[in-house]
Amino acid sequence: MKNAPAPLARRLWRCVILNALFILVAALVTFLHLDRQLLTPAFTQVTVSVLLGLSWLAALRFLLSDTWGRWLWLVVLAGTFLLVVTQGSVGMGFGIALSHIFLTMRQYQSWRHISDRRRAVGFGLGLLALVLVVFCHRFWALEAPESGFLAVLRHVGGWSLWSLVGFWFWSLFHLAIHMRLHFLRLRPKLAVSAILIGFVPLVLVLVMGVMIFYTGLGGARAQRASNILEGWRQEAHRGADLSGAPFDTTFVWSAGVIPLDRNPISPLSTTLEAPWWAGQLDKALSSEIRVNRQDTLRESPIDTTGWFLVDQEIWLMQWQDAGTDRARTRGWLLGQAPLEQLSEVLTAGLDITSFGGSGEDPTSDSRGESETLRRGYPGRKISYRDVSDDPAFWGKFRFFGSSMFEVINLRGDRVSETTVFINLRVRWQDLRKEFLEGENNINVAVVVSLGVVATLFLILEIFAFMFGLRITEGFVTAVHKLDRGTKALTAGDLDTVIDIPNDDELGDLAHSFNEMTKSIRQGREDALANERLTRELETARGIQERLLPAGEPELAGFEVTGASIPSREIGGDYFDFLMQDDRHLGVAIGDVSGKGMPAALLMSNLQASLQGQVIHPSSVAEIVTRVNNLIVGSTDPHMFATFFYGLLDLTSGTFTSTNAGHNPPLVLRNDGSIELLKTGGLLLGMVSGVVYKQETITLEPGEIIVMYTDGITEAVGPSAEEDDPEAMFGEEPLIEVVRRSSHLPAVGIKEAILDAVSQHTQGVAQSDDITLVVVRRQG
Repeated sequence: MKNAPAPLARRLWRCVILNALFILVAALVTFLHLDRQLLTPAFTQVTVSVLLGLSWLAALRFLLSDTWGRWLWLVVLAGTFLLVVTQGSVGMGFGIALSHIFLTMRQYQSWRHISDRRRAVGFGLGLLALVLVVFCHRFWALEAPESGFLAVLRHVGGWSLWSLVGFWFWSLFHLAIHMRLHFLRLRPKLAVSAILIGFVPLVLVLVMGVMIFYTGLGGARAQRASNILEGWRQEAHRGADLSGAPFDTTFVWSAGVIPLDRNPISPLSTTLEAPWWAGQLDKALSSEIRVNRQDTLRESPIDTTGWFLVDQEIWLMQWQDAGTDRARTRGWLLGQAPLEQLSEVLTAGLDITSFGGSGEDPTSDSRGESETLRRGYPGRKISYRDVSDDPAFWGKFRFFGSSMFEVINLRGDRVSETTVFINLRVRWQDLRKEFLEGENNINVAVVVSLGVVATLFLILEIFAFMFGLRITEGFVTAVHKLDRGTKALTAGDLDTVIDIPNDDELGDLAHSFNEMTKSIRQGREDALANERLTRELETARGIQERLLPAGEPELAGFEVTGASIPSREIGGDYFDFLMQDDRHLGVAIGDVSGKGMPAALLMSNLQASLQGQVIHPSSVAEIVTRVNNLIVGSTDPHMFATFFYGLLDLTSGTFTSTNAGHNPPLVLRNDGSIELLKTGGLLLGMVSGVVYKQETITLEPGEIIVMYTDGITEAVGPSAEEDDPEAMFGEEPLIEVVRRSSHLPAVGIKEAILDAVSQHTQGVAQSDDITLVVVRRQG
């Protein structure tokens, strides 16, 4: 998603902060009243309700900032508020249901407008807010006003509370799914991953082990209490007299024998002989009451033995002929003596509580411990061997298992079933004696075995966690080295070397990085060398250009022009105009084998040799012969050059020339015929001592001599192979161009030839040097 505008992101984040702040203050107010008794109930209810309502408004503004059907949901939520205000508890229930429908159907797009860092902080705030808002539910235990403003606020507060629970639950769910820790560095990210993968499972396993220990061992011990109570019931049913031991409070009653006013069970004093009794008792016993169903008689008279809850006391009662005029019963009170004996047998304190009946207010025992008298049976606490706790840590009684058994509740003229819970409280020192000090060898063996297995498991978990940390640290260290190396390389340090002694992909990456650095360093050196070479070639090109004629000589009756276009920075082609005296002009053209610097050096050698020889009066052939001998003596055997040299007599129009293996120059006569100047000998630089020949022609006014190198005739087009003769420009097209442009001056003929070659190649890179000289006798 694209980043939201800054004002929208700030407004959404402000809603999150206000939401969490209101919940925090509401939890603080709840704590100050319920745990410190510093605030009045009315003030607490008003304050908590208002704060939770404001927090829910902040959550709604956050959600509705980016949602579909905003106005529709505003109408629905407004109607929900009116329903909560006007319909009391029923409206609050409907309001909570509608709020959760609204919250479940959200995609929580508003969170995506907030930055990654703030979403992570919001996740932490959400966890805290969810815990605190559940804690705020304790204010609901305060006395509820039946009507009025306080009742309305209470309902609004309850609606807001459970709506906030849904809001933060779904927000945390979506944040956990879409959370991205891009703002964190690699080490914190991997640390979070290690904690989630290694440490959190370890903690969960430890917590689960403690829970299994408490619920398993404690539950088994609590079930022993239920079994003992069931054993007492069965003994009484078989006719055993339990008076004196273990019960110290008993009674016996028979219809018509013992007056009702002597009945110790006061709720039955006026109803024991009533005709409804048999039906109510039969109905209760006919239900699925576990402790009594085997003794239930489906026909009157009823004979049964069971546990009964009467006047907030638990009695073991044996009924015979219930519902008849011969009804009689025997009862044994589950009082102090039997509970102490049961506590002695279990080596644990007892906390017996039942649920069902009318509510009663909280009270506090002599030790200042808060004890809620639940409906029906207020509860008894019997501590093993000592009613009071030992102030030492090992001597304090702590919850350790729970069990339950079902009893029949006799209240007024009603008979119903209820459940009694037996909660055990033990001291660490008692558990130590039972499981660690050899009093029960089987228990000790089991505990030792479990301890060994748990220790091994813990060692394995710690090893896995430490090993994961080592792997994480190695990964982070390698990535940091790569990061520092890339930064150093970016800063220009090409000597950077990354040392990662890993045989994994990170080690391969470091090796590749070092190879890349080496290649970059070599590339930079090559680039510098190429730059130097380019500058040197540019200098050589300038020198070479200065070796060629600077311009066209101005001659009476003749036009002479030339051009040389190298295929690289410098070339191996050569042409020159040498004025020997007022009436003689030497014209030379050559093509050195190869390209680039070697060809350029040989070309300069050829130019120097020629200029050194023409100053001596000699024939054209003798000059070429001496130049050949000089080239042979000063160059490698594999280097050679094609060469053509002629001497133009400006007075008579004669042209004497020698061709040393060069492309024969073209002579265009006035009648359109073409002559080729071929007389000469071998290429220069091949063999020393070669004697060259010469020939002489006479140029009439209007006739033309065209000297050229093979860069013109061998130029190829864009779609042809370089060695394909049919794709080359060739001599015939050259002759045709010369004929078509013969009426032009020498410069025009030169330009016409170069344009024709350029059109033939059509932008293809020049593959060879092009050199051209045109001599034309004026008409």
